[in-house]
Amino acid sequence: MNYHAVITVIFFVAFIALVAWVYRPGRKRDYQKLGEIPLRTDSHGRRNSKGDRQ
Repeated sequence: MNYHAVITVIFFVAFIALVAWVYRPGRKRDYQKLGEIPLRTDSHGRRNSKGDRQ
């Protein structure tokens, strides 16, 4: 087996590990909080009572 095949396998395993880490069930709540960030500001860039800026 040449080095190109070994490097390809290493990157493939790293990619699968990264995908598994991103989509693990424990991160769902964090991603939901991050998804709500745009909804917490009004049209003038002010945040509501949960945010820091006014």
